Amino acid sequence: MIEGIKEALLTGIREGKDPLSTIVGQEDTKEKVIASLLAGHHILIEGPPGIGKTTLARNIASVLPSLVTVKGCAYHCNPQAPICPLCRIKAAQGEIETVGVPGEKRFIRIQGSPDLTAEDLLGDIDPSQAFKYGPQDYRAFTPGKLLKGNRGIVFFDELNRVPEKLQNALLQVLEEGIATIGPYDVDYPADFAMIATMNPREHAGVEELSDVLLDRFDVVRMGYPETEEREREIVLRYGLKFDGVEMPEEVLDSIITLVRATREEPWSKELDQGASPRASLALYEKVQALALMGGYSRVKKEDIRRVAISAMGSRIKPSPESKFYEDPLGLIDELARKVLSGVILV
Repeated sequence: MIEGIKEALLTGIREGKDPLSTIVGQEDTKEKVIASLLAGHHILIEGPPGIGKTTLARNIASVLPSLVTVKGCAYHCNPQAPICPLCRIKAAQGEIETVGVPGEKRFIRIQGSPDLTAEDLLGDIDPSQAFKYGPQDYRAFTPGKLLKGNRGIVFFDELNRVPEKLQNALLQVLEEGIATIGPYDVDYPADFAMIATMNPREHAGVEELSDVLLDRFDVVRMGYPETEEREREIVLRYGLKFDGVEMPEEVLDSIITLVRATREEPWSKELDQGASPRASLALYEKVQALALMGGYSRVKKEDIRRVAISAMGSRIKPSPESKFYEDPLGLIDELARKVLSGVILV
């Protein structure tokens, strides 16, 4: 159990607050995530891009309270029970100094990539320190991001982009909460909760996660906003609002309808991946920008079609069976034309 997280979450819940309030809707997802955190489990959030997986993880970081650690310790050692070799020496000599670490500093992010190495995760030798102390001295070792996440949360974005070799390197750390660094014959602390994400439909540059690694996680599936009202709330809460530009209700309704149509029948049959709420936000902001550029104060409905392709083109994936497979931009233009004319059927 990560220190302070249980108390912070339960306090908010007892006061009738939503600890993960930055996420609009997604009540089932948030309930499962909170339950896993209270149980001290690692979490893997599955879902398409643009639905708020990263925002959810960052919201959890904002819940973390501050922590008292050994001053200058990269591992956030507990002054009452230091774990890393240097802090143990300081404790034996009575030279422990403490410092408060704010909650946001207890959140470490790792971006999944085929180029990620074990040294990025676990650590590596600092040449200057190795020259000073010798390459086998623990003081020559610089911790990686997993070890820097000790007593906190490690957010691993797009976990399925890391190669199999690195997946194996994660196993001991996730299971035992320690990392054994061979050359130093020392077990380094890695007591953290991991929140990882993956897009199950992505195929380019990804690796299949092993059953052994998946067994270390509670899997939580996160989808698109449940209703039009939820998506509208996301757009109004997080979309950029241009001063002096009015957004008519019918224009906002058309934006929401257009984006959601890519996820709903019959148009969803043409697509392997529909547009995410990021597309709604992009359209909302770009039609305002057009009004500003054109010198008019009220957004026009026809402006949606002018920016639909640029806002949605990279956010949909036609299925191989679709007549639009070779022409995804044509699909967007056709859909936008029908939505704006009040007809959204194929």
